[in-house]
Amino acid sequence: MITKSLHTFFFLLLLELTSAFIPVLAGVREFPVPPSAPNRLFYIQRSNNTNTVIYEANLTAGRRLDANDPVSVYWIRYAEQGQRESLSMIQWKLAYGYKHKALNRSENSFEIYLNAFKKRTIWVDMQQGRPMALTTINGRKACLQKVFVQLEPGSGLIPKVLYVELFGIDPVAGNPVYERMMV
Repeated sequence: MITKSLHTFFFLLLLELTSAFIPVLAGVREFPVPPSAPNRLFYIQRSNNTNTVIYEANLTAGRRLDANDPVSVYWIRYAEQGQRESLSMIQWKLAYGYKHKALNRSENSFEIYLNAFKKRTIWVDMQQGRPMALTTINGRKACLQKVFVQLEPGSGLIPKVLYVELFGIDPVAGNPVYERMMV
């Protein structure tokens, strides 16, 4: 006869042994968090691999945003050897590049529109001596930190986006802000 405590022990043992496989079975993947950098604005990760697109403020020697090229964009190729790599021309034009316009030169502020996601304006400026990217997340202005793009598995050369998640911080309250947008 098996006692209740023995049932509990076997249940907990089974749970412990299978818990390592649950994320694999559910299709969940761990994504690396890029090391912090003083000029980092935000980064984009996609479900198809761990490679990460980094957006950093491009500052002049006087710690102002470069009026001609305010944001530097590049890959960290985690799926390879973690090396930094430039975007290809196609990647820049179709997806990860941006267009910008100056808002107020005296305040050194810019509006940025990502080539693949022109619906959402990103404002890049200096606040308290630090570059920051602000956008609207879930109806509130927030400091953008991360974008995650869920791609349809096996969707080919031009991947089909299922949804986009925006992660940020409320600049006043300091609380996390999140939004998932179905595409």
